Amino acid sequence: MEHLQTKPQKVILFLHGILGHPNQFQDFYPVIPNDYEKHTILLNGHGGSVDDFSKAKMQDWQNQVDFTLTELSQKYSEIFIVAHSMGTLFTLQRINNPKIKAALLLAVPLKIKFKIKSFFAKIKSMIDYQRNPSGSFNPCYGIEPDLRFWKYLKWIPNFRSLFKEIRKTNKIMRNDFTVDKKVIILQSANDELVSLKTKQILENAGLQVNLLKNSSHNQYGSSDLKHLLVSFAELLS
Repeated sequence: MEHLQTKPQKVILFLHGILGHPNQFQDFYPVIPNDYEKHTILLNGHGGSVDDFSKAKMQDWQNQVDFTLTELSQKYSEIFIVAHSMGTLFTLQRINNPKIKAALLLAVPLKIKFKIKSFFAKIKSMIDYQRNPSGSFNPCYGIEPDLRFWKYLKWIPNFRSLFKEIRKTNKIMRNDFTVDKKVIILQSANDELVSLKTKQILENAGLQVNLLKNSSHNQYGSSDLKHLLVSFAELLS
């Protein structure tokens, strides 16, 4: 008897954060089981120049996520989400979508410890890379560096929009939040952007949170990376 080859009915959607890129999930891609398909979103304004990012809008990103979920819902019976930072806000806002089976959330930013020094240190590292392209610029970063530092001031509206989404998600979490599916949350103990106070907010909403002790916002120690991949396997199980 001839066996018909069927397409996977399950898909894993990867959602990066603000200034991020799908490349940041590259450690997950090789271990995706054969009966799952992979889908990534490159949010508008990412993967290009400082000016490209300045022109993007939060509503563009929200629309992209909604459009993608609608499109995937028509093709697959189950959607699994792996999200980082701002991508976790989009996920929590939609977690009760019936097609979403489970979610792995990394660095949920419900409380920010924004430090102007850290912001300018990031800009400086980008400028240093532009001056010396043989340096160690992180390929997971979603914006091409630009020596003209004043251009980064045009990013302010997008970061204001991000804080609005943080407030919106906090309100959701504090108002009788319930979820009947698997949600795995991993926060980084050494996160330079997200406050550990986020952990308490998530736990108050009935969610379990694990800490990655040797990781920052988007850089993971080797033992933490192994834990990430184990959690990924658990998500799919």
